[in-house]
Amino acid sequence: MSKQFFFLKLLLAAGLLFGISSCSQSEWKQKHNISFYHWKSSFNVDEETREITRELDCQKVYIHLFDVVNKNGSIEPVDEIMPIDTNILFSDSVKLVPTVFISNDVFVNMPEENVYSLASSVNRLIEEIALYGIHTSNYSEIQIDCDWTASTKDIYFKFLSDLAECNQFSPKEITSTIRLHQVKDVAVMGVPPVKKGYLMCYATSDPRDGEKSNSILDIKLLKNYTQNLESYPINLDFALPLYSWGIVTNHNGKVKLVNGISKTDLENDGFKKMSGNKYLVLEDCFINGLYINKDFTIEVEEITPDLLRKAKVYLDEKVNHEYNIVYYHLSKGFLKRFTINDLN
Repeated sequence: MSKQFFFLKLLLAAGLLFGISSCSQSEWKQKHNISFYHWKSSFNVDEETREITRELDCQKVYIHLFDVVNKNGSIEPVDEIMPIDTNILFSDSVKLVPTVFISNDVFVNMPEENVYSLASSVNRLIEEIALYGIHTSNYSEIQIDCDWTASTKDIYFKFLSDLAECNQFSPKEITSTIRLHQVKDVAVMGVPPVKKGYLMCYATSDPRDGEKSNSILDIKLLKNYTQNLESYPINLDFALPLYSWGIVTNHNGKVKLVNGISKTDLENDGFKKMSGNKYLVLEDCFINGLYINKDFTIEVEEITPDLLRKAKVYLDEKVNHEYNIVYYHLSKGFLKRFTINDLN
């Protein structure tokens, strides 16, 4: 065997192995349909942001219409979205999904006979805002967001069933968000009567508890909460975070969250880095509308491209069915921290 032929065989073998490795890597990264939550009372999505949704081939925007809360025993809608200018809407290829947050205390001690009336009222307001506020009447899904508890699950689940009944002549798929603890403790928390749930893979711990972990998303805690994910009895899509916040602590140790703060916001002469993601305020200032005094501290928690990648790698390994990703939430400030490849 000549030396040339021997080296040719080595090169071919190396090329074949490289090809197999490259192929397996490309197949390993699953492709998912991408959607977003829009969770502001005013719709301020500019052309640059819409271009990002086009590059991602965004399927849906879950648009928060209003909250339902319990005000001293009176069940009321609040924080309704302002009417949207039709000139800044997405293209027809992006479906708008009406989404409503309902506070859990709405269902505390609610008589069963009152549930259908609530579902009917919520449905009417959804129809009104969808038509006159976000200019759509052909939506096929309604999503309800509620952090129900073991004591309210039966009433909340009845509400979901009644809401579906309210739409029986113009069928809408009723979907529900699901918190991590509701998956982990499914025997206690129950399963909502919907065909699809959206597991919120964030808010893994309380930012006020003083722990070292990232309270927005900690991969170790995510894994702990989803150990038995395969056995959850309804189909799941997954909501992943893009947001950040600052944990502001005053002189007395009281804590307040300020949304949207990132480390780059604090890397200037007005702040001194103490350790890790913690900064000392050197002079009185306003940040995102909040007045912050000198000598307060701010600890930043944010989602980085690497942390987002780790969450998606874990889900791809854990989930044995095709699923969609919904990012929380659609904001130019958050999106600029990621590349298209990070989000795909």
